[in-house]
Amino acid sequence: MKWRIALCALLVLCQLTGCSAGGNTVRCKDLSLALPADFMDLSQESYAEDADLYCGRTTLIVKGLAEEKAGLVDMTLEEFTDYVISSNKLTCAPTPTDYGFVFTYEATVGETPYTYTTATTEGETNFWIIQCYCPSENAAENNADIQSILNSISHNR
Repeated sequence: MKWRIALCALLVLCQLTGCSAGGNTVRCKDLSLALPADFMDLSQESYAEDADLYCGRTTLIVKGLAEEKAGLVDMTLEEFTDYVISSNKLTCAPTPTDYGFVFTYEATVGETPYTYTTATTEGETNFWIIQCYCPSENAAENNADIQSILNSISHNR
């Protein structure tokens, strides 16, 4: 019953935010990505208020943030990626991919260490930051899903 309520909430939210779901594909603004079937919409959670996309399950969260390119005059995706890393004081190096760049780092929230695999990508009107994160103890078991999610990134142009 709870999953039906969550699905209804997701459909209502998609109508209100411009995000839509079809199968396990989520479309939000100029971004599309495929999520595992067991993911739920978490955008109504209080900690998701700054996210354009917020989905997950108990052991893995995917958070998407769109940054309008209009406010970032003449910035390339590589410069945007470097800006994200430096402004968050991270000590990791981005790796180029088919969809943009990816980097991984760890951070402790409360007393729990988390592993973050973060992608930056470029749509027609937005730069995107896609964070896949989980408790570090679950990182290995989530790696295949994280790679699948990130490799599914495409843009609605």
